[in-house]
Amino acid sequence: MKIGILGAAGYTGGELIRLLINHPQAEIVFANSESNAGNPVTDVHEGLYGDTDMCFTSEMPFDKVDVVFFCFGHGKSRQFLQEHDIPANVKIIDLAQDFRLAEPGNDYVYGLPEINRDKIATYRQASR
Repeated sequence: MKIGILGAAGYTGGELIRLLINHPQAEIVFANSESNAGNPVTDVHEGLYGDTDMCFTSEMPFDKVDVVFFCFGHGKSRQFLQEHDIPANVKIIDLAQDFRLAEPGNDYVYGLPEINRDKIATYRQASR
């Protein structure tokens, strides 16, 4: 599975990178951070030193990924989606709080497999 991470320099992004870099079915295609673009991921996430030589990028090649994770600060995922187009075939997983609660116009499923396993498998967008 090819993965993109937005907001990769934050705590959530760092933990996601840590979980995915050695996952046998995951390939991190990009780790986006506007403020750290070009710098090694280990400059921010020192605990990953020796595990990856990945660098942050300002690019967001959505056409090259299957899944994109939003690791933004709270309130930024909704704004990002208003300003950017993500291809319909790309799954979106929001790890912030923007789409966590059911509300009118929210087509995200809460990503708790114990409760929503079947929905998660069929929805394009999930939140945690």
